[in-house]
Amino acid sequence: MSILNDTTLSEEKSAAKKAARIKFLNKVIADEIVKSWNQGWDMIWDDANPQAVLDALGEDAAEVFEINEHTVAFMVGVLGGRRQAELDAILAKVAAKPETSTDENGNVTII
Repeated sequence: MSILNDTTLSEEKSAAKKAARIKFLNKVIADEIVKSWNQGWDMIWDDANPQAVLDALGEDAAEVFEINEHTVAFMVGVLGGRRQAELDAILAKVAAKPETSTDENGNVTII
């Protein structure tokens, strides 16, 4: 019998493989969101001149900030009690953010 025609893989084993893959994918989602959020945040706030980065974002800066707020809220729900140390580090970064203002066009200025 060819290995290409092997029918010994039962539904139970298939279900177990799917379950393992689902768990893996959920972890990867969290990993990637945390990684991407940290990269984006640090590109602004760890820059020698964060205002220059905000200026380069121009009218898109307000949307970036809005998406950031939604992403942080999502991470609070997902990471809270599961990966609390990572969440605490993220929330500490957010708390340390300088005060900003947003004009009617979406430009963000550090106050």
